[in-house]
Amino acid sequence: MEVPALQGGHAGVHSAGNKRLPRLASRLAAVFRPRSGPEAARSAILPLTAELAIANIRAMAPRLPFYLHEDDPPAKREILRAALKLFSERGLAATSIRDIADESGYTNPALYKHFASKDDLALHLFETCHARVWTDCAAALSSATGFDEKLEAYVGCWLRLLDEYPEVLAFLSDSARVLWPKAKPAVRRRTMIGLARSLVLEAPRLREASGGADPDAAAACVQGTLAELGRMIQVGVVRGPAIGWQPATVSLLRRIAV
Repeated sequence: MEVPALQGGHAGVHSAGNKRLPRLASRLAAVFRPRSGPEAARSAILPLTAELAIANIRAMAPRLPFYLHEDDPPAKREILRAALKLFSERGLAATSIRDIADESGYTNPALYKHFASKDDLALHLFETCHARVWTDCAAALSSATGFDEKLEAYVGCWLRLLDEYPEVLAFLSDSARVLWPKAKPAVRRRTMIGLARSLVLEAPRLREASGGADPDAAAACVQGTLAELGRMIQVGVVRGPAIGWQPATVSLLRRIAV
């Protein structure tokens, strides 16, 4: 049995809320029952059905971060949220199981019910976060045509992720040396440096093999520049938001690649 050590304000909102949705929707539908007679003619409001009420209630609910799932038990969601926060702030080595339990508001047994160890928890988060970042950046490249458009799309996607999920990119950067070798082969086949290499190969001079930068060196410069910019923003050396650096970063990387 999962025992909250400290009852958080939102630990059980989703599971309890889902059970109350049909009752709440029926009450809302009753309140907004279609009018009749002359009153109906004057009203432009569409009737609110129970199904529409449920859809509206769900749309108003806070959106979960991508590394949490609606079907996860409340304890698992809070443990994942707490672990990512602590891993990104302190690092893996400086974060203990007890730290995660205290931050999440759940006991150690609740944590071990969902994850065999701290390493298991960290690897789950690492693979989930890497998959999301890689997928978003790959989609950005696929959505554009030509080197200039692809460069704009790739840089913009990375910087928007940095603004929306700074803890995710900090965690990935800081823990890659330890967790990347342990990741599943399917995860390790999808590398950010591979995406960056596919990008720089679109540069005209490289594509035509008539000179220009070495593709591997250029890819390392692209990915390294983005990663270091992220770290500088996160520690306050330069100001955010990250997306504000897109024009200058694109201009710099264009010169490196071509």
